Amino acid sequence: MIDLATPIDTLPLFNFSHHDNPKKKTSFAYIFFDNYDYLTHLFNIGKLRPVTFDNIQKTILCHTVYLGCDFFQCPKCGKETMVTHSCHSHFCTQCGAKETKQRSAFVSSMALEASHRHIVFTIPWEMREYLIKHRVLLDDLFVAARNTLSCLFNDAKYRKNKNRHKNDIFYRKHNNKTKYAYKDDRNKVVFGAVMTLHTFGRNLQWNPHIHCLVCEEAYDTMKDKIKNFSFMSYEKLRKTWMYQVLDIISPKLGSDFQKLKKDLYRICEDGFYVWAKPNENDHDDVEKCVQYITRYTSRPPMAESRIVSYDPMTKQIHWFYHRHEDDKRVDVHEHVYNFLNHLILHCPEENFKMTRYYGYYSNKNRPLLEKIYKLYGKIKKKRKIKTSEERKKILKRKLDDLKYRCHMIQSYCKDPILCTCGEIMKPNGQYNPFEGGKRNDRRYRNKSIRSMGKLERGRDIGLLRS
Repeated sequence: MIDLATPIDTLPLFNFSHHDNPKKKTSFAYIFFDNYDYLTHLFNIGKLRPVTFDNIQKTILCHTVYLGCDFFQCPKCGKETMVTHSCHSHFCTQCGAKETKQRSAFVSSMALEASHRHIVFTIPWEMREYLIKHRVLLDDLFVAARNTLSCLFNDAKYRKNKNRHKNDIFYRKHNNKTKYAYKDDRNKVVFGAVMTLHTFGRNLQWNPHIHCLVCEEAYDTMKDKIKNFSFMSYEKLRKTWMYQVLDIISPKLGSDFQKLKKDLYRICEDGFYVWAKPNENDHDDVEKCVQYITRYTSRPPMAESRIVSYDPMTKQIHWFYHRHEDDKRVDVHEHVYNFLNHLILHCPEENFKMTRYYGYYSNKNRPLLEKIYKLYGKIKKKRKIKTSEERKKILKRKLDDLKYRCHMIQSYCKDPILCTCGEIMKPNGQYNPFEGGKRNDRRYRNKSIRSMGKLERGRDIGLLRS
């Protein structure tokens, strides 16, 4: 913890004025900081998960000296500056925007330069309460979406095995040794897909669904060639998705869900809703779709620009969203506690992968992806397909542009380590308050936030703003 008896001449280094800036009063950091006592109360009574409370604390302390900083000094004039560390929190828009760009660059450089289909797998509202009580089941949504695509691409093999073993109950029960369909089969059609999980709707309600970017070019291992699957049966896609979800989730829940399962089969005769509109262009739509499905993997469930105003005195917040049905703007005026209760629901569990890669886009099948690139290059003779080395160079250039100094220059046209005399400053030390394993110590961050509040509300607040 930083000592509150800091010398007066060093207080300007501890810049906390960004939480008292009127222009920043609509940020998540300020709203969390202003309602920190309420969030602490929720955590103490067990209504706030530890991982969510950790992310809230990191968001408040982002870009402050409490998370550490690097010191730079000019070799010519001796002037010093300080660059504070970021938080990498799920609720921080600044850190999340950068991580989203990095992930988007990685997926775009890996994706095959072919037509891709953006598919959204949804579940009915009757099942959502089970997934919020048992967050482990969110992992099964990825498995169900993966198996749905695998059954769709291997439809001919599925129908052949179904007719051959129609009356063999033992075969149907013990055919698959793994939960992933067609994983152990030698002769199969391998697809490539990138999936992300969104647990929210535009109105911040709990609505888990899977965004999937799947390539329409699949690889047939038996014939050693690429097949095009631009045509997809929507009826089969919806019904297969419904069967996979209910078949995987139902054994893990009690008898109450078994009743709901029978009702869903009766009510949803056409299957669960799946959105799978085909794309008109090829690579341009791939990059746009990648940016869309990955933008909320490391960012809050809503943008700060949707917060119109927040009054810390009356605790009233005004925000808006565009309704999905008719794209009409809906303004919401509510108490900030109600807003926070909906917002904190969408923090993922620790080490939970929000983005996953399947088929020849997975790390295990990276050699197969290179083979598919060569086969696809022979088919598209008129189009130049980038080699593996060219894609690595493009990815390295994109990631280099997203490093701290380059990203600051591109975003704000300002070099953070450029001295006023024209020289580039050099590193001159580092302050790390987490030495000794305190990085995950929640009590340390809690004391830091308390001391930050004392400094901002103290007599030296005018000096801190200078």
